[in-house]
Amino acid sequence: MPSNNKLNESDQKHKKIAEILAILFGILFFVQFLIISLLYSWADWCATLIFALFLIIPAYISNAGMVLVGGGKPIDGGKNFIDGRRLFGDHKTWKGIIFGPLYVGIPISIGIGLLFFFLWNNIIPIIQAASDEGLYKLYTDVSIYEYYFVGIGYPIGFFFLIIRIILCSYGAGIGDLIGSFLKRRFNIASGKPFWVVDQLDFAIFTIIFTSIIALLLPNHFLLPDLNIIIFLLILTPSVSIIANIIAYFIGVKEVPW
Repeated sequence: MPSNNKLNESDQKHKKIAEILAILFGILFFVQFLIISLLYSWADWCATLIFALFLIIPAYISNAGMVLVGGGKPIDGGKNFIDGRRLFGDHKTWKGIIFGPLYVGIPISIGIGLLFFFLWNNIIPIIQAASDEGLYKLYTDVSIYEYYFVGIGYPIGFFFLIIRIILCSYGAGIGDLIGSFLKRRFNIASGKPFWVVDQLDFAIFTIIFTSIIALLLPNHFLLPDLNIIIFLLILTPSVSIIANIIAYFIGVKEVPW
């Protein structure tokens, strides 16, 4: 277990914030489970989790990909904003924002989509049987499962699924860039946490990008409903904050963020 003595006073404060947020989002995650399970059913909670994951996974992977393939010329070219601080900083590069999704997020997400594309004819009877037995009270329309698994109008819907993956992946990049811009405006040093914003910026813009295309092409894309949006806004910080806390305490990371 890492020693607290290795953290300076500022980092100690951030450590306490991380611990509080981990507990808070853990509680919110459990409360979300109780609300959906009691109002609808546990099967609907599982469906909400699956839909949320299918929507956000390209963003998660692309967010990691931007770190893996980043480097090179910064997007802001070293220029400052009107407040005298950098626009985005050295870590936000053209290589990261373009090739992170292109080389990592999009191909891996399409690969996951292809897996379910080929399994769909085996999956759909299970969903249909569960729906017929009344396990679902919220998500009773099988078409919503089709949308998140393989795209509306299987098999041609897979083309629109790829479009959604691309939008989610680059939405994550834009969200991360906006988060960095806000971080600079609050004069938060690179490597220091910008709590909640760091965990939610890419998720919020993923939701925005997929919502815009759903409004433009409603026959091929669905708006994420309120349950899925709330789930994502709880799930994303929960996964990030709790995972970092665990990594810190087992000695994988030097700081819990």
